[in-house]
Amino acid sequence: MILQRLRHNAARKRYARHPYREPSLDALLESSLPHSNQHWSAQSWLALDLETTGLEPLHGYIVSMGWVAIERGSIKLDTARHLLIDSRNLVGNSATIHQIRDTDLEHGVELGSALLALAQALINRIPVVHHRPLDEGFLRVAYQEQFGFPWILPMADTLALERRRLSRRQEGIRKGALRLTECRRRYNLPDYPVHNALTDAISCAELFMAWARHFGGRGPKVGDCL
Repeated sequence: MILQRLRHNAARKRYARHPYREPSLDALLESSLPHSNQHWSAQSWLALDLETTGLEPLHGYIVSMGWVAIERGSIKLDTARHLLIDSRNLVGNSATIHQIRDTDLEHGVELGSALLALAQALINRIPVVHHRPLDEGFLRVAYQEQFGFPWILPMADTLALERRRLSRRQEGIRKGALRLTECRRRYNLPDYPVHNALTDAISCAELFMAWARHFGGRGPKVGDCL
């Protein structure tokens, strides 16, 4: 967390020199980082998912974002949002995965506007994703290109948390066992359609809450989730 605070302060200083300041980014960078010893349910979270044109942030594009907040241990569906991103780039073969066509994106929002909306939603919240390297990689590149600073927020990763849980229980991790749907099934959560950013964000939120409630004792602290 010390390294995270140093990165946070460095990003804040870099953005302070930016010629075009955005209130939501100012507020996000000025918000305090979480306390590791705080109970998880006392912290606000934002389950987040991205659909992209590929797996490489330097060669792919974000085509949609979905998110929903978790407050006081409950999912707040009135905070749910789904955005299509008009990136002016073709979705290519990725359309077979997320079912988003080039024509769908013609009415989407610009990437910068979507990132600002996400920043507003993230103020005083910690993002929760499933497979952090992918989402964090795309967000780091996108924020750097649009606003001149990289993604610097801590993240909870339900894939990593579930891998850690299975390892502690000395359970073998078979191929595919850490996919979002498979992780949910271990907690008897229902199957949802996959590769829709909002549906996957809600799926991730439910998985995160199920993981926390099976943690043991009084439940995890924030530091246990990161």
